[in-house]
Amino acid sequence: MRCWSLSGLPVTLNGDGSQSPFNHSSKRAGQTTLLDKTKSVTTDNTTAALSHLAFCALAALGMARQDGIVGTPYAENLFLIRWLATAQKQKRFPRSVAEDIIWLLERGRKHGPAGKLRQHLEYLWRSCSGNLAAQSDLFRLTYATETLKDRDWDNYVMDAREWRSQTTPTPSQHNGLYVEKTALNAAFSQDGHHLQPVSFRIVGDVDTFIQVMAEYGLQARLADSKPTYQTVTLEPGEHSNAPT
Repeated sequence: MRCWSLSGLPVTLNGDGSQSPFNHSSKRAGQTTLLDKTKSVTTDNTTAALSHLAFCALAALGMARQDGIVGTPYAENLFLIRWLATAQKQKRFPRSVAEDIIWLLERGRKHGPAGKLRQHLEYLWRSCSGNLAAQSDLFRLTYATETLKDRDWDNYVMDAREWRSQTTPTPSQHNGLYVEKTALNAAFSQDGHHLQPVSFRIVGDVDTFIQVMAEYGLQARLADSKPTYQTVTLEPGEHSNAPT
């Protein structure tokens, strides 16, 4: 099982729960990996701590909703920031998840409700409490693209006219991914099963795009190269959870 910490660092488990080596190839400059700071902490314990952190935050949020404290996205974001800040100050959780708490706090403070703290906590709970490969194909694609966005990739969903023009907007940084809306919708069933190939246009580091897709159990291959972009096809593969 691979459980992804929110700071972008994977905690990888073999089928028997033992640790597997995994080097994150494109961490941000100055970012310290969890394994750098928690060499004495087992991966089993780290995974359990990540799951427990997410569960406690979501449970607290749920009770706040019932009490009428949280009723808007702004209030939800503010509640989670305060809860995480208190957990950090009181050292409620093991140091193995300290980087994740910092990442969540920075995201909530910088982006506000658009930072989607609740959604990130829900993902952390689902991925650390069970097998990520058992999640739907569309769920895994969503979080693969979120991982790229957290690495400063731009994400564009284009209409048919924009797609046919073969003009790709210039990314704000160096990397961007582009997909045609109708083709994306047609590629997945209502319950998130990957049914048919879908093409992405990539500006920038195409190898990283393919690697991140693979890390989430998605099969991507380079299909074509043009001067301004490269085309990568995402195909249903052996990791797809589509019914047979």
